[in-house]
Amino acid sequence: GIAVKVELFGTPRLAAGRREVELILPSGSGRQEFAAALAEACPALIGKVIRDDCSGLQEGYVLNRNGLAFLQGDALDVGDGDSLLILSNQAGG
Repeated sequence: GIAVKVELFGTPRLAAGRREVELILPSGSGRQEFAAALAEACPALIGKVIRDDCSGLQEGYVLNRNGLAFLQGDALDVGDGDSLLILSNQAGG
């Protein structure tokens, strides 16, 4: 598997009660596998940040890899040791 660190900010951090979650994702995971793994590791996020059916993130949240690239589409394209940041797309600069 691929070890990733999920960093939480704002509402996700408050809901989870923690700043980060460590996940092991199967190689080639997409958003659904990511959401399901995150839901299992941190059930408090279901319905707030993760869709109720665990098929992905709720509208209004975006994934960013290592603070450098926003991830589009279903493929995650992450490597061992990467950080995934869950950000509200309402957060302005």
